[in-house]
Amino acid sequence: MTQFNDTFLVSVATAIIRDPNTKAGLVYGKALLNSAFTMTLQKTEVRGGINNPLRYVYMHDKALEVKIEQVTFTAALLALNSGNLVSTSAVTAVCSECIDLTAGIGTVTNTPLGNVTVFLGDTIQVVTPSTKTITVVGGGSSAVQVTYEYTVTADQLSIETIKPPSIVDLTLLAEVRDNSNNITDQLQIHIPKFQVSGNFTLSLAANGVSTEALDGFALASTGATCTEGDTYGTVTWVPVTTTAVNYASIAATPSPVTFSAAGGDQTSQLTVLGIRGGLYANTNITTLCSYAKDSGGSAHLSIGASTGLISMTSGSSGDVATMTATYVNSTGGSIYDAVPVVVTA
Repeated sequence: MTQFNDTFLVSVATAIIRDPNTKAGLVYGKALLNSAFTMTLQKTEVRGGINNPLRYVYMHDKALEVKIEQVTFTAALLALNSGNLVSTSAVTAVCSECIDLTAGIGTVTNTPLGNVTVFLGDTIQVVTPSTKTITVVGGGSSAVQVTYEYTVTADQLSIETIKPPSIVDLTLLAEVRDNSNNITDQLQIHIPKFQVSGNFTLSLAANGVSTEALDGFALASTGATCTEGDTYGTVTWVPVTTTAVNYASIAATPSPVTFSAAGGDQTSQLTVLGIRGGLYANTNITTLCSYAKDSGGSAHLSIGASTGLISMTSGSSGDVATMTATYVNSTGGSIYDAVPVVVTA
């Protein structure tokens, strides 16, 4: 039975975004405000009979959604939402600056591409510069605000009208702590194909800093085996220490092992499953066990101490032995399973 221990998932996750094909890193988010992982299902009710009781509920349209919000400002999240790359090149930019006039003449910082707009009190003048020098009628000796276009080498992102948002490989990392505040595990949520939603809002406030959000949903990834099937992602509890997992029992197969004396020298490989019970699947722990033959067994039968490979050499009908698999739990206790070995004619 699964126990609800005093462990807690604390604070926010770290987000690692990679190329889904090459696994090359794209974004590393460590200044998140919040991170949310949501799994949803839709239901269709089947009802019938007197008073229309509920007979069955069909669950469908499973979805996995993730949303993260960060306080740092980068081009990365906007690029992912737009589905385009940030390029570096010579671009046209707008400069807005304050300059001091002397007898109506002033110098701007950059070389304007065209005219310069001057804001002088309640009036607006459009003047033609001489390289970087401008002359403002009635400007006298004053400070004025000017705007103009100029060329500069900068990063630029083009938000195209029809390009879809990016599909990336997303991993969220978070800490699991016990009630003594010790980190017990690192929780890893891995989504191999994360479809960015393309919804992006950049909110600016006079009394704060901007925040950026990235949200989207998992796309189905083809499973590695027929049994596994398609998946949205995996959730992994990575222990912070390498102590052995505690299993309630172990099971070694095949059991019994039978050899035929007429077949000559033979081998049989044991497979050992660790059993935790409850909602935990059985785990193959063959390489984590040690093996031995009980005393009194036939000398023609042996087992690899670390491999679990049972061998029969020059065996004859009637040879018997018992092989034992042993696993040591993190608490120091050992658990065993015995496998009888028989040689037939």
